[in-house]
Amino acid sequence: MINLVFTIDGDWDEYFNPHLSEEERRPNLSTLLPLIDKEIELASSVIDGKFIHFVHTSPRARDFFLRPEFIKCWKKIENNNGNVGVHCHEDDPRRAYYFNDSGKMKRAISSFTKGLREAGLNPFSYRGGYLAFSPKTIPILEENKIKFDFSCNPGRHLFHGNNLVSDWRNAPTNYYQLDYQDHRREGNSKVIEIPLGFYIEKESIYSIWKKIRRLKKDSKQGMIILSVLAHTFEFASVISRFKIKFTLNLLKRYARFVNVSELEQIIGGIGV
Repeated sequence: MINLVFTIDGDWDEYFNPHLSEEERRPNLSTLLPLIDKEIELASSVIDGKFIHFVHTSPRARDFFLRPEFIKCWKKIENNNGNVGVHCHEDDPRRAYYFNDSGKMKRAISSFTKGLREAGLNPFSYRGGYLAFSPKTIPILEENKIKFDFSCNPGRHLFHGNNLVSDWRNAPTNYYQLDYQDHRREGNSKVIEIPLGFYIEKESIYSIWKKIRRLKKDSKQGMIILSVLAHTFEFASVISRFKIKFTLNLLKRYARFVNVSELEQIIGGIGV
């Protein structure tokens, strides 16, 4: 059986452009709210609303997405079979990265998780900005009762200049328990890693089709659990929305989409 979790990182295009002014790189309420509505509408129409919106937090927009207008969106997602998670961009793109700084990461993750829960939400998932991750983050996730990490992109080895931003070389290609010393191997932490299976923005529909057919054959040997990735900024484009919708419908022919509650039941049943 193949189980897929559709995930959307709540980022906007301008955040990643260091050539824009500081003001131009900040999130815009009137621009982002309609895009999030499109996320909800698309997920509802194709996969019964089952997706995780990873809510962005960063030095540039620390608590912006805890505003009442967004909290209303996050509650709508949770009330419609979906979930919210924490998406920590502890960085200044192309300039500085703090994913290995346990002090900064603890403050960012703990504060934002607390903010979401105080608003009545239930975040149990995490993804690092740029799919970055450090073993130092594992105890922080455990302390905040975050059960699932979605940062792994097996084989990824991303440098920006001299900065090693993300390293998932030799990581497992199926779900596993994170190791406290090396996030790229199986261990006995309380955090389950759900690797990235399909990166819609960066893969062709043909390559996605070939991959899911191959995974369908592999699934006869056991349970497969992977994530599917899109971004909020993609929903500004009609073409990108069509590709996302087409891809989800294609994947649905070979796999089932699950939310976090179903994910817990599946993994609990397996005994991980």
